[in-house]
Amino acid sequence: MRAALRAVPLMAAAVARSGGGPKRARTEPAPRIGTHDGTFHCDEALACYLLRLLPRYRPHPIPQQDAEVVRTRDPQRLAQCDVLVDVGGEYDPERHRYDHHQRSFAQSMQSLQPSKPWTTKLSSAGLVYCHFGSEILAGLLGQPEDSPVVTALYDK
Repeated sequence: MRAALRAVPLMAAAVARSGGGPKRARTEPAPRIGTHDGTFHCDEALACYLLRLLPRYRPHPIPQQDAEVVRTRDPQRLAQCDVLVDVGGEYDPERHRYDHHQRSFAQSMQSLQPSKPWTTKLSSAGLVYCHFGSEILAGLLGQPEDSPVVTALYDK
């Protein structure tokens, strides 16, 4: 009984954050965000944070279902991740691979979105922002992705 009573505030907080009634627990495994191990840098820390602002990677009220950040350079473990940032030697947005360390990498906002004027080479966090920034801002603001406010903030 005590355990059930302790769970009530957690459930109430989860319902309040979700804006709706009780939701079923995820049945699929928690999503995995892969990055390199060793010394961390602002680049991959920000990329992981930005991804966790998206509903599909957002921390879940039940800790066992949070989006897990996997820190490794082991290719077998990285292959099991849903998205990779700053590791893997590959930029492939269709496969959710956002590394910028390959010699041939020269992507900028302008090269990926020709209507944008910025030509600075992107980091992994920049790649995540380029691909998901509008969606993240829309979610935080409660606005449609194509709203003028989201567009203006995305471009700032």
